Amino acid sequence: MKRIFLATALSLCVSSAFAAGSAVLKVTGTLTNAACTPELSNGGVVDYGTISLGDLSATEVNQLGHKNIDFSITCSAATKVSWNMVDDKADTRAGIFVSQRDFVGDSGVPANSQAYGVGLTNDGVKIGNYTMFVNVDSVTADGKSVDLIYVQTGSGNTNWAKLATGKTQGENYRDITVAATGALEPLAFQTATFPLTTSLAIESTDKLAITDDTKLNGQLTISLRYL
Repeated sequence: MKRIFLATALSLCVSSAFAAGSAVLKVTGTLTNAACTPELSNGGVVDYGTISLGDLSATEVNQLGHKNIDFSITCSAATKVSWNMVDDKADTRAGIFVSQRDFVGDSGVPANSQAYGVGLTNDGVKIGNYTMFVNVDSVTADGKSVDLIYVQTGSGNTNWAKLATGKTQGENYRDITVAATGALEPLAFQTATFPLTTSLAIESTDKLAITDDTKLNGQLTISLRYL
């Protein structure tokens, strides 16, 4: 199949050489010395501490509330850069209801790409899931308040839009960065801070059927993309 396609392409090129007009292909790009470093506060750990099963519901999904962590990007020179995420524990997300799952306070069962897993019990039961959102009103770049914007790269979209809900997405599906207030063009910055909040829910204890100490084991990988 590949050989047939190549032969067809070559024949088209030869025949089109006699047609009027022309097409120009350009290869562009920018080489830069600028480098950006991502960093999470508290060593990148969101700690919900020790959770007593006796304090949890045996029949209802349990909401463990919010925890905060700061994500920052520092660049050696003003640079346009965005970030995206992959859930390293995606196969453990339970697909359960999360209370106040985003910046505007919505509650519900998150979309798969917006819910992140926290591991399995010893018997292979999915413990729960959490969402993580950006506190939109507190995002800064070079010490100034800025707007949070995003693009759905996973769907092939190239149009930036304001991210009012602050929702993040895994699977490298959503790129997030900042823009000047009221603008939608990615802003070049040296330092930007994105205050993040997790909202965690775990299954009812009847479903978990835990008899031994079980650790939550969520993990996200955040990557940068130069724009």
